[in-house]
Amino acid sequence: MNAEACPFCAPEATRVFHAGANTLGLWDGFPVNPGHALLVPKRHVASWFDASDEERAELIAGIAVARREIERRHAPDGYNVGINIGRAAGQTVFHLHVHVIPRYAGDVAEPRGGVRHVVPTKADYLARPAGEPSVIADRAESREGYRALAGWPHERALIAGGEDELLPHMLAHIDASSAVDFAVAFVLRSGIELIKEHLRDLLNRGGRLRFLTGDYLGVTDPEALRQLLDLREARPELVDLRIFEAGAGTFHVKSYVFRGGSSGDVALVGSSNLSRPALRDGFEWSFRTVTSRDHRGFADVIAGFEQLFTHSRTRLLDADWVDRYAKTREALRSVPQREIAPVDEPIVPPPKPHSIQVQALVALEATRAAGNSAGLVVMATGLGKTWLAAFDSDRPEYRQKRVLFVAHRDEILRQAMDTFRRIRPKAHLGIYSGQEKTPEADVLFASVQTLGKERHLERFATNAFDYIVVDEFHHACAKTYQRLIAYFEPRFLLGLTATPERTDGGDLLALCQENLVYRCDLVEGIRQGLLSSFHYYGVPDEVDYRNIPWRSSRFDEEALTAAVATQSRARNALEQYTERAGRRTLAFCCSTRHADFMRDFFREAGLQAAAVHSEPSSDPRARSLEQLAAGELDVIFAVDMFNEGVDLPDVDTVMMLRPTESRILWLQQFGRGLRTAPGKDHLRVIDYIGNHRTFLLKPQTLFNLPPGDKAIADVLNLVQQGAADLPPGCEVTYELKAIEILRALLRPGPEADVVRFYYEDFREREGVRPTASEMHHEGYSPRMLRKSYGCGCDS
Repeated sequence: MNAEACPFCAPEATRVFHAGANTLGLWDGFPVNPGHALLVPKRHVASWFDASDEERAELIAGIAVARREIERRHAPDGYNVGINIGRAAGQTVFHLHVHVIPRYAGDVAEPRGGVRHVVPTKADYLARPAGEPSVIADRAESREGYRALAGWPHERALIAGGEDELLPHMLAHIDASSAVDFAVAFVLRSGIELIKEHLRDLLNRGGRLRFLTGDYLGVTDPEALRQLLDLREARPELVDLRIFEAGAGTFHVKSYVFRGGSSGDVALVGSSNLSRPALRDGFEWSFRTVTSRDHRGFADVIAGFEQLFTHSRTRLLDADWVDRYAKTREALRSVPQREIAPVDEPIVPPPKPHSIQVQALVALEATRAAGNSAGLVVMATGLGKTWLAAFDSDRPEYRQKRVLFVAHRDEILRQAMDTFRRIRPKAHLGIYSGQEKTPEADVLFASVQTLGKERHLERFATNAFDYIVVDEFHHACAKTYQRLIAYFEPRFLLGLTATPERTDGGDLLALCQENLVYRCDLVEGIRQGLLSSFHYYGVPDEVDYRNIPWRSSRFDEEALTAAVATQSRARNALEQYTERAGRRTLAFCCSTRHADFMRDFFREAGLQAAAVHSEPSSDPRARSLEQLAAGELDVIFAVDMFNEGVDLPDVDTVMMLRPTESRILWLQQFGRGLRTAPGKDHLRVIDYIGNHRTFLLKPQTLFNLPPGDKAIADVLNLVQQGAADLPPGCEVTYELKAIEILRALLRPGPEADVVRFYYEDFREREGVRPTASEMHHEGYSPRMLRKSYGCGCDS
């Protein structure tokens, strides 16, 4: 075999999981076990002995890389590692390759004599000797753990339902795929809700979704179709939705196709439509066809799908079609002697406003009655700001009007869309991305980075929206926000934030006509039982932050990562975790490399850990969150994924493994664990304290202190004396060395010095000067400003 014809010299991109300087890591095209990996030199080298020293060293190092990638997807009990070199029968020259083959308990009836794949049974897993180390054996003891076993039994041809549910197979295939094609006779809301977050992950990594369903007998739920349309609104270039109009005929197709997985392309064909009973509880059969063992069968499934997807009865799915279908479907209920009458699944009613939201709604109604056309609501993370906006926008005077929801992150927009969908289930929801095809949606969700540009604003009349919501309003001083706020003339503009402090050099309250409508901090939320109490632990950080460059109002990421991603600090974090953490931990890291490093370190210590971020080495986001909630993961190491707009009520521990340059970011990360949940007694917060003045923001924010170092010094004294004023059930503990670090950073002095230090710290931290108006909002009087600077100006 020459280099030109060698599959290892020009592998398919979907098979490559690692690229070193001289070697590649590939998924085996004909795996003997799920996760079978190959390591090959980039040169066409036939023998281990022909490889260079550098190539051999990289191949050996690649074994650890392969293990890490395998364990991101599967949970093997062990490995076989082997090398293919030389010539095979027929004198064909091989390309040198190293096999890394994961082994699972029971995959071979008699383990001697090589690797032969035999599908294990549940009994094989549960019959392992007591005490034998195996993640699989431990997790298989529960029904849910058994279902969630990575790699079980993804090679078996028949999925029989019952104990062998279709859902975990489907989710594992979605998470591993780069493209998904579904064709189902009908789809119900319960089915979409089980897989929606995994489909979002697919789209977020650039994967493609084609979805075909039908109107046969009116079984398909219009609400399920609207949720599919919501997915397409977010990524219209990646989602193709179509409907098969059965007319007087029938439509009973059920097939699911997954492309680009590590074990080859897969098709599931059987009796399962997209509903909760079919995916979770029912006895539905699905036959799995894998390209690695049945190219012809898979090709037949693909051909059938393409024929249906382009059939003369197939139509593009849009909101107008769904509205017409919903009316027709309702009429079918009154037709006697039908074979099947449309039956709606029980609708879970949206939540009612809780006590704090009710108070805010009353305040909003009052401020509009007083003639105000804008206002700011400040509510602590976890109290439901987005729900508040959805409730307020659904008042009779706005229900038939157009609403614009603006945020700076796609994650916030997607969650907001889900929230508004619960409150306004029949509304047309749209996302404005610049290429959006439905800017006339009843509720439009827009990224400020796009809509804040003049050429996009000019596509709308200034009075196009009656109600505008600007979420995470602490970002609103940026020019894009100010341009948008100045352009539109709504009947009411609502700013929402968990903290009124700005980040971009402007006065937030001035953007809402100096109208603070309502404010509720986390202390009041805890007192009313709507937020979890917390036990906070401030622990000393061994990192010397004085040696890390400070650029653009933050630590240099590369230098910071090099300082925190060390064995010593990871061991300390593990000790803190072991001593203080609960069952479900969310840990915040400073970079992708830091998160991956911590995940690998905790896994080596025997814990179930994942790293979730925006890079290819991330573990699947939706699956990781589900596993954390189910107790199948101990900790998720995150990078800028869960700071804003995500509800994680099951999290009972937050670890701050990175410095935070602003109180806003720190509060958002702290707040990820403040949601209440059954069985959650309190939130545990493990927070590192380092030798840089930015760490003073942590006690200042935790105790809601006024500006100035003296207030911090006073509260540290109270904490040591056990006399700090805290909400019910809350505790704050600083290790002695952490207190010493903080005190060494303080610069107490005369009143004028306090103002000057605040001003200088603000400029260093934010990169801009605070305005006089903002300093006044922070508690500095004009007299103090004149005493410090000799004027009342904004400089």
